[in-house]
Amino acid sequence: MKIPAGWDIPNAIRFQLGDRSGRQREIAEDGHLVLVLHRVPDSRADREAVYFWRTPAGEWRTSERGQPRPALSQLIAEYEQKVLTLEEQYAAGSSATSSFAVLEKLGPLNRAARNLHEALARAYAELDSHEARRELQDHSDHAAEVARSSELLYHDARHSLDFHIAVQSEIQARHSREVEKATHRLNTMATVFLPLTAVASVFGMNLRSGLEDAPAYTFWLIMGLSVFAGLCISEVLAAWRVRGRHGPVARRSPSG
Repeated sequence: MKIPAGWDIPNAIRFQLGDRSGRQREIAEDGHLVLVLHRVPDSRADREAVYFWRTPAGEWRTSERGQPRPALSQLIAEYEQKVLTLEEQYAAGSSATSSFAVLEKLGPLNRAARNLHEALARAYAELDSHEARRELQDHSDHAAEVARSSELLYHDARHSLDFHIAVQSEIQARHSREVEKATHRLNTMATVFLPLTAVASVFGMNLRSGLEDAPAYTFWLIMGLSVFAGLCISEVLAAWRVRGRHGPVARRSPSG
């Protein structure tokens, strides 16, 4: 961390600040209180930090331009505005893609808003006077509301995405059952007419079989037997398919 010019903070606090801002937190030593907070996160991995310092005399300073308290209020308001923007985006969407887009942005925001509130709450607990605590009370309560709104929106978007996934899974399962039924009917037709096709192919050859001068009912008898054989084969294959799907049925012992 680059200490702002003019910040005469104790070395005990300086030693707890590295080159990076790190997580959002409060650091209290010898009556000094330093807040390390983050701006609203974006797609970047690094977080932009904002620093606030309360001296033992009760004076607040900030690394931002302007007065410390309005700067802290503005920081929390930026989180709130981002949550409201994502709420509008979520309400306008109606697909799994739109819900995922909201979740993708809401994940880092939800964590940052929660950590912001926790840092302010811990800082509130570090202050030893009622007057000093009252300075942070409104900010802590506001941050808690923003964190709660962000969490609720995250859960709503997550449930919406799960619902879309469940609907698509149900549609895919229904289509799979329809395809399975159509395939079963086609296989049944092929199985029924397979013996008839084989017999027709054999008797259609230009070879003498001895049935050239047979009575007319011989044709119908052969066709009937072929269809009957096909039906038997179809039933056997269906039974094997059911047995393979559910597994062998265990026999119950007589003592059962």
